[in-house]
Amino acid sequence: MPQQPFLQGIHAYWDALGQPGEPPELGESRIDAFVDLLHVTSGAEHGFQLLDLLDSTYPGMAVGDSSRPWRLHWALQVGEVEPFVSRDLEGLIFLADTIADPEGFHRVYSMKDGTRGDLEFADITGALRWMAAQVRHAKGELDDAALQEIQSEASSLLDDDWEKGPTSGLYIVEELLDTPLFEAWDAISRGQWPLVESDGSSPAVDREDGWQRRLSLWLTRRFLATRALELPEEIGVSDMDAIHRSLVEHLIDFEQAIHAGDVPRIVDQAAAGEDPKLAMMAVEWIERHDGWRTAANVPSPDEEDAYVDEPPPFQHTPFTRKLMHALSISLDRMVELGELELDQDHKESLLIELVTAGADARSMKHMLKKLTATLVDSEHVEEIYPSDDKIQDRLKEDLGG
Repeated sequence: MPQQPFLQGIHAYWDALGQPGEPPELGESRIDAFVDLLHVTSGAEHGFQLLDLLDSTYPGMAVGDSSRPWRLHWALQVGEVEPFVSRDLEGLIFLADTIADPEGFHRVYSMKDGTRGDLEFADITGALRWMAAQVRHAKGELDDAALQEIQSEASSLLDDDWEKGPTSGLYIVEELLDTPLFEAWDAISRGQWPLVESDGSSPAVDREDGWQRRLSLWLTRRFLATRALELPEEIGVSDMDAIHRSLVEHLIDFEQAIHAGDVPRIVDQAAAGEDPKLAMMAVEWIERHDGWRTAANVPSPDEEDAYVDEPPPFQHTPFTRKLMHALSISLDRMVELGELELDQDHKESLLIELVTAGADARSMKHMLKKLTATLVDSEHVEEIYPSDDKIQDRLKEDLGG
């Protein structure tokens, strides 16, 4: 059973909620005990509850339904975090990492509007202490100053090596949210494909804690870069848990649809399903797909196509035209100021790369982050001298963000 400070945290939260008697027997591990505690207290006033995740996120992602958080819930599940919320803290989602860090602690993060929040805890024990204080504050038993004092003592700034790579659950979630899997489904319905470059990393095959979520992130990135599923030889689908098997199966179906030119099975199923909104969007997806397939000059099977492995040409929208114009002016300004060395023959390719990266951003902040990373890593840039933060400030200024 968990150690004494954790037990004290459970009792403090239980008492703050005004629950009768003693807490019931909970799971043996800290994370299991924490999840059980949220289950048994979910009906308490001012209490925290596990987030009710959407079932089967892939149909909603495939047909492009942005009215429900399919993408976020997909990332939370594949990232192996336990999300929980409070009715008193609207829009804030807390994520308890089910994988322990090297010290054996399960870190707790917060997210709002799909981005990392300021409130986080090095362990569930600290989170429980703050949760108890938050409940008492909501009930009028604790003033703002006292709550802030406890929050300062219980919370931590998580900024160590664990957080800087795929060991961290939040890192996995954020990186999955940044992958354009959602956008790839819309793109393929139009005969296009988002520009994604492979990061050249190796897949996670070490079988250490968290290897499945690290592998799922790698598989998703690799698929979007190559339009092919590449499962490592050392790993079988049967070795993976259900969440990760579902991702593999989804990518297999997607790959088959891409190369066969057929309407994917998941879209056909959504069109015939019981969700009226998804069904309508699936029908629209099929109409777009059939439209470009009919109009395209598709070679016969025995006719060699020298460009079969090339992505479809970039196609503008009114937004991408405006973005490209603004970025062109910004690049010229950086060159003039000596911040950037750029062969003008490569400028158009660089602009397309930047616009493709920025066009699917969820917000201005997210777009600036993606534009900065793309500019720094681009092979079309000869030299770039300012720091990432300086580049992001420059783009924000030039784009009017």
